Parts: sequence; structure tokens; C-alpha cells
Amino acid sequence: MAALYVVAFLSSLGFSIVIPFLVFLVMRFGGNAFVLGAIGSVFWTAQLVGSTWLGALSDRLGRKRVLFRSQLGAMAAWAIFLCALFAPRVELAHVASSATGAFTITLPLLLIALARMTDGVFNGSISVANAYMADLTGEDKRKVGYARLGAATNLGFVVGPLIAGFLARTDAGVIAVVMLALVLSGIAAMLIKLRLPDVPLRSATAIDVARAGGVRAHKLLGGGCRESVKTPRVPLRAILSSHALRPLIAIYFLVYFGFSIFAATIAVHATKDLGLSSDQLGLLFTTLALGLVVTETLILPRLERKVASTTLGAGGCAILVLAYVLMTRSSAGSLFGGAVLYGIGNGLMWPSYLALLSESGPPQYQGSVQGIGSSTGSFASIIGTLLGGVLFENLGATTFYVSAVSIASAMLLFAIAASRSGASVAAPSTSVTAAGRTSA
Repeated sequence: MAALYVVAFLSSLGFSIVIPFLVFLVMRFGGNAFVLGAIGSVFWTAQLVGSTWLGALSDRLGRKRVLFRSQLGAMAAWAIFLCALFAPRVELAHVASSATGAFTITLPLLLIALARMTDGVFNGSISVANAYMADLTGEDKRKVGYARLGAATNLGFVVGPLIAGFLARTDAGVIAVVMLALVLSGIAAMLIKLRLPDVPLRSATAIDVARAGGVRAHKLLGGGCRESVKTPRVPLRAILSSHALRPLIAIYFLVYFGFSIFAATIAVHATKDLGLSSDQLGLLFTTLALGLVVTETLILPRLERKVASTTLGAGGCAILVLAYVLMTRSSAGSLFGGAVLYGIGNGLMWPSYLALLSESGPPQYQGSVQGIGSSTGSFASIIGTLLGGVLFENLGATTFYVSAVSIASAMLLFAIAASRSGASVAAPSTSVTAAGRTSA
């Protein structure tokens, strides 16, 4: 498990290291809050595709193989980002409207968008890492496993913004930070290749595979038949037919919708409205991530055996609502206080939620289930980042109230999940057979 934690740490470090200065780059290259949200939306659109594709692919090809190739894709994304820093500031179009504000589309902005899109596709491997965790842990230890994986990920979010906040004060510092992210992606790829154990694929039963069209049978020399069983491609409709899974997918959407509005606007609010510098912005994200790490490593392990996952999820959502409301106040103290509450709330809610999601489907389809969840979050983030930029241009910090309402809705759905969490996803083969009885 240690290798998976290190990979999660390095991956999040490489991702989070760009956060403190991305807003400054976008503004310098001609963008505004709407453009920052649009670039974020490009990232989530790509992850929408990548999560479903990579999650299902890992069910058939293996988790390790897909994780390794995803890190190579991340290296390519950072190489494109590096090119954007050296590209000439060629102005391609100028846009001005009441909804989006005024901005200029330049070549560096397009390259940054391309880099974020490439990273988004391969960042979808988070669904593979979550499925990998489900493969290696039993249901009784899964919540703690996700908490530790989340702590390793969030530790990267602590270190990344802190490094970038202090280094990225000059152009040379920004270049050094991006090159560091590229190198870290390469190190993560090598760790996956050399240190991460390969988990054997879990095949479905022969009858399940046969119903889904995944059996290849052939006669042996002495007669008889041997089945070469492989995990079939699972229709989306088959997995979503579960009454236990659907409210969990809705929670995924609501949580990411609220988060993406927050993520698209917090940097602009902190720098434009409150005057925070790049190192102060890095400190803000470090404070938030430290709250997550402390909660997931010290608080959650003590609660998870005593409190149900749905209760922890609902309680974490309540704290998140308070965090978003506090961030609407126009003071740096309220902003940092909200960041602390955000770390605590998310640290309680998200590992508990992932444990519920992993228990809602059969083991051989964990990649597909996690991929559907991640792609749902990506779809919510596409809407949230675009909407967040538009709302912030017109409403300012009161935009965070929209995030609060979204998380409050997720809190209500945790109550629905409580009554259904013991149910399992209907076997994909059953749904396939029911849907395609004529063809069978």
C-alpha cells in the first residue's frame, strides 16, 4: 500500500503545484475570471471522458498498467504547459460581453487550455486508484484505506501550493515549478512501474460473462469445452439500474458541483477582492489541505468504527456548508477560517462516501463503478466551473452560497443512502439479459 500512497502524494503534488500562480498567468495572458473557469471546465470535460474510459479499461487490462500510462500522459501535459510559458503572446480574438466580461484569447492561453485538457484525460486515473484500493482492502478496512489514500493525496496539496507560492514570484520561478511538476510525474511513473504490485484481475462468473458476450469457448483435442473467461464490457445502464447506487451518484454530482464553483472563484476572490499575493494564496490552500490531512489521519480513524459512513458523510456536509457561508465574508480571517472548516468537513465526508460507493458494486466492476462516479463529478465540474465564473463576475463572493446549497442537498441524500447502503448493485449480467433477451 505504501507505493500507492507515494504515487497519490506525487500525483497531487504535481497537480496542486500550479494552483497558486495559474490565476496570475491567466490574467497576464489576457484572461479573466470567466476564462479561468473555462480552462477549469476544459480540464473537467477531459476528466469526464478519462474517468469512464480508464476505470473500465483497468477492469480489463489491470490497474497497474493503466496507472503507469496515465502518468506518462501527465508528463505530456506538463510539457505542453511548459511550451505555453515560452510561446509568444499572439492575440487571436477579443471578447467583451456583460455575461463573461472582457478578455483576449491568446496563444499561451490556448496552450494552457490544451495542457489542462491533456492532464484532465489522464487525471481520470483517480478512479483507477480508488478501484485499486477496493481490490486490496476488505469492507471493514476500506474507509480507513480511503482516508489514508486521501491523506497522502492531500499532503501533496499541502506541499504543492506552499512550494509554488514562494517559488512562483518571478517568471523563472514559474518555469522551475512547471519543470518540477513534469519531473514528479516521471518519478510517479517509475514508482508505479517498479514498486506498485500488480493486482490480478477479478473475472466475473462464467454465466455472467456468457450473458454479456465475453466468453470464448473452444474444443480441446480430447473433446470437451474450456472457457477462457475475461471481464466483459459492462453497459452503463446495467450499473445505474441499482437503487443503492443512484443516490450515491447524485451525491457525487452535488459535491463536485459545489466544489467546482468554489474552486473556479476562490483564487480570484482571494487575489482580486482581498489582495492576497501568490505566497499568501499558497498558504491558504496549504491551510485547507492541512485540515484535510489532520482530519483523515487523526480524527476519522477514531470515528469510523463508531459512526456509520452515512452519518459521517452528512456531518461532513454540514461543516462544509458552514465553510462556504463563512467564505462569503470579505475578510482574510474568514477566508482562512472557512478553509479550516472545509478541510475538516471534506476529510470526514469524502472517505466515508468513497467507502459507500465501493460497497455498492461487485468487485470485478470496481473500475467501472468508480469511473462512473468520477465522470459524474467531472460533468458537474464542467457546469460548475463555467457557471462559477459567470456568477462571480455578477455576484462576487455571494457565489459561495450556491456551493452551500449544493452541499446541503448532498447532506439530504446521505439519509437516502443510509436506507439503501446495504443493497448491492444488481449484477450487470441480469440487466444485460433483461435488456437484450431477444438478441440472446
